Amino acid sequence: MAISNIKTRILVFVVFFELIAYSTIQLFNHYTYKNELLLLNNRAIEQTFAASIAKINNLTRLMERNVTDLAIAGENLFLLKKQQKFALEVIEARVEDILVNNFSSFPEAIGGGIWYEPYILEQSVRYFGPYAYQGRLKVEFSWELNTPEYDYHHQDWYTLASEHGWGREQQRVKPIFWTPPYHDDAGSYSLMMTVDAVMYDDRHKEIGLATVDWSLKELTDFLESVRVSANSFPFLIHVQSEQFLSYPKDPALAMQSARLFPWGQQVLDNKQSGQFSILENLVIDNVLYNIYFYRTQDGFIFGSLSPVSDMEQEVNNITTVTLLAGTAIGAGFIIIMIVLIRFLFSPFDKVLALIKQSITHKSDGEGVVIEPIYYEQTNEFTPIIKALDDVYHQITAYMSEIVESNEQLSRSKKEVYQLNEALEDKVKIRTQQLAVKTEEALQSLEQLKNTQQQLIEQEKHAGLGRLVAGVAHEINTPLGIAVTAASNMEESIRQAYHELEAGKLSKSDFALSKQLLAENATLLLANLKRASNLITNFKQVAADQASDEFCYFNLENYINKIISSLSPKITHSHHNIQFACSNRNLEIYSIPGVLVQIITNIVDNALEHAFSSDQAGNITVSVSETGDDIIMQIADDGLGMSAETVALIFDPFFTTSRKSGSCGLGMHIVYNLITQQLKGRIECRSTPGQGSSFVIFLPKGGQAPSSG
Repeated sequence: MAISNIKTRILVFVVFFELIAYSTIQLFNHYTYKNELLLLNNRAIEQTFAASIAKINNLTRLMERNVTDLAIAGENLFLLKKQQKFALEVIEARVEDILVNNFSSFPEAIGGGIWYEPYILEQSVRYFGPYAYQGRLKVEFSWELNTPEYDYHHQDWYTLASEHGWGREQQRVKPIFWTPPYHDDAGSYSLMMTVDAVMYDDRHKEIGLATVDWSLKELTDFLESVRVSANSFPFLIHVQSEQFLSYPKDPALAMQSARLFPWGQQVLDNKQSGQFSILENLVIDNVLYNIYFYRTQDGFIFGSLSPVSDMEQEVNNITTVTLLAGTAIGAGFIIIMIVLIRFLFSPFDKVLALIKQSITHKSDGEGVVIEPIYYEQTNEFTPIIKALDDVYHQITAYMSEIVESNEQLSRSKKEVYQLNEALEDKVKIRTQQLAVKTEEALQSLEQLKNTQQQLIEQEKHAGLGRLVAGVAHEINTPLGIAVTAASNMEESIRQAYHELEAGKLSKSDFALSKQLLAENATLLLANLKRASNLITNFKQVAADQASDEFCYFNLENYINKIISSLSPKITHSHHNIQFACSNRNLEIYSIPGVLVQIITNIVDNALEHAFSSDQAGNITVSVSETGDDIIMQIADDGLGMSAETVALIFDPFFTTSRKSGSCGLGMHIVYNLITQQLKGRIECRSTPGQGSSFVIFLPKGGQAPSSG
């Protein structure tokens, strides 16, 4: 009866547990698993969007970088035309090379050009707008748009910049403008956009635009292939024009306003850039949709309309399969448990009957008689029956083992205590060693700082030494001329005096002597003034270079003095240096001596590395201001540098002329002076064969270090 009750209770418990567990799983599937699947699908959609947006951003950044490079090239051509008086034919040949080379290595664009303002290159030239485009086999160059009939100065893509103040409010190296999308009616007949970059002269006055034309066909074809669900379809909107660039569900809506749809208004009114967004449960054409979209930083919105039924159908399929499988498994489990319990308890019933038969009570009621159990079968119960005869002996043995274990535990505690003491001693020793190593590291760091300061001071004195040598060489020329003029004056006076004493001084001889004296006196005075000006500028620059104090000074006057001090060295090297400042009254609160070191080191670096031995190069120093910053650019038209060299140019001890004795610290010191002492920043821009440019950003008001 008892066995029957146990089996019944176990069976009831198993069935009850199965029903509870199964019901819980189904509830979980209905309320939780469904939501998790929807969340997982949303994450997968977000990842799909991330890849698509990355492609859009990469293409737009590529277009902006390319048009910026074209604008810089156009500015350089303008400077060459104005400064070196190049013939217009030379400029035409150079601009053709620039455009053809640019678009030959840039197949993502379908073309572009460099367009100058009227009469900016020459008084007789109104239109100068060369253009290059991707032909069938190669890049083609054309002047076909350089006509009064086309009149590019009044085209929408050109007037876009002037209508917005030539982008002077933009905080970037070159102002960038994107035109609204339009159809190319001149060649490809595809949907396209044009990106403009403003060109400035050395006085930051606009001289024209550089343009790159971008066909949207490749991008829209790629985006139209993106599907977030079986029946979804994507779309692409240009934010500024609020027009569809791609709408596969109805291609006729391309170039139409997205505000034609209520959901399009909601998408455009969502101003969150760089963030994945969802509009849920919107009814479109009597179908419930979720709209997923992403607004890029460059003014595009990529999105997808996905029917809610797609997601629900997928989830319902999974939950239906789970329901059927769970029901089958649950029913099978209950049947198996019933059969298994019957089978398992059958031997137990037999063994329990034998045990009861082996125990008999004595007739006097004062004890029991336990007889050996004769169990003929060999199964899992055989060891149990044998163990019953050895219970007492086993208990005695277990007690002995417990005593022995207690003694062993006591010994182990003692050993652990000793090990803990030894460990504490080791920790103290390691702590002391660590303190010694820390002190050594601090001393090494202090020594490194001192060494760095010594290198800066050595470079400062080395630069001053080079400045002294150059100025001394330059002063020798006017002083030599002055000595020669004084000698001629002495000889003329002596000759006239001798003839006067001899009574042979005629009126014509006296007039000739007077003329020679006047000419030599003028020559003597001019060369002495020249030497005096050189010494005055050198004294001011040398004194400032030895000082590390912040002060206010006129930037144009001071840089003129620095360039004057560097002129002997540059003249001796057969190169040229030019300086331009956008504001003659521009003042800065900074350290003059540090500015001397920076300009001297960069110019020395250009003279040493930028030009080939047979090249007469040009170095340009330009200064402009933007907001609270001053931008100083030192550029050359030399050999240029590779991307690897540009990446390492400011690293300590990096040099490409190790064999000639260069130590590789000049530009590292320049970087430290700008970033540490002047609290500014410096960028190096260079392309092989196109010269190098160092752009320095300095705070106009200065950031003087706090006193100690």
